[in-house]
Amino acid sequence: MLLKILITVLTLGAASSAWSNEKVTVGFGDALAPWAIPATNNGILVDIITEALEPAGYEIVPIYYPYLRRIIEYRKDFVDVICDINVNTMEDQKLPGFLSDDAYDYENFAFALKEKGYQFKHLNDLGNVALLSWKGATAHLGDEYFKMATNNPLYFETNNQESQIKMLFHKRVDVVQLDKRIFGYYRSKAEQEGLVDTTSEVDSFPLFGSSSNGFLFHDEKIRNDFNRGLKVLKESGRYAEILKTY
Repeated sequence: MLLKILITVLTLGAASSAWSNEKVTVGFGDALAPWAIPATNNGILVDIITEALEPAGYEIVPIYYPYLRRIIEYRKDFVDVICDINVNTMEDQKLPGFLSDDAYDYENFAFALKEKGYQFKHLNDLGNVALLSWKGATAHLGDEYFKMATNNPLYFETNNQESQIKMLFHKRVDVVQLDKRIFGYYRSKAEQEGLVDTTSEVDSFPLFGSSSNGFLFHDEKIRNDFNRGLKVLKESGRYAEILKTY
C-alpha cells in the first residue's frame, strides 16, 4: 500500500512538472517608464515579451536593474534575457547570445527649454552644450553620436532617466537626450509629485531617428519562440493595443 501511494505521488509530481511553465528571467532597466514600470511590474516591454512567450509555455519573471547592470547580470547568467539590445550594443559589449527580431523602436529627441532659443539642425550642434543622456547611449546610437559625445567635455550619462527631467527643468544642463515616451512620462510624474516645475515650454529636436531594439537571449529556442509570438502579436493587432495602453 505504501509503495502504491509513493508511486502515485511521484506520478502526479512528474505530471505537474510537465505541465508547469518554464520560467524565463528578463532584465529591464529600472527607470524606463512607461516601457518598464517596476512599481506596477508592467510596461510596454514587459507586456510584449510576456504576451509573446506565455502562449508557448513560458512564465516571464521581470527583474529591474540600473540600466547598464542588466548587461552585467546577463554576462553572469543571472538572467536569461535582457532588453534594449541591437547589433551596435552586442558588438560594443561583446555580448554572446541570440538577438530577437526588432521588437520596438525608441524615438530619441534632444529636449531643451524653449527660452534657450536653440535651433539644432544636426547632431554636431550638440557638441558644445551641457548634454545629459542615458547610460550606454554612446555604444547604442552609432559612430556619429559616439564622436559627438566623446568630443563634448560637457557630455554626461546617467542610469536614472527621471533625473534627466529634473536636471533640465532645474536648468543644471542645457539639453537632455531620451525617448519621447520616457520624457513625457517622467515630466508628468515630476509635476504631479511637486518635485519640480515642468510647465516651462520645451523644444524637441529629432536628430537621432528611431532606434530599433530587441531582446537578447541566452537560449536560441526561446528566442525563436519569442520571434514567432511577436509576429502573432503584430498581425493580430494586439501589439498596437499594448502601445496605446501606455
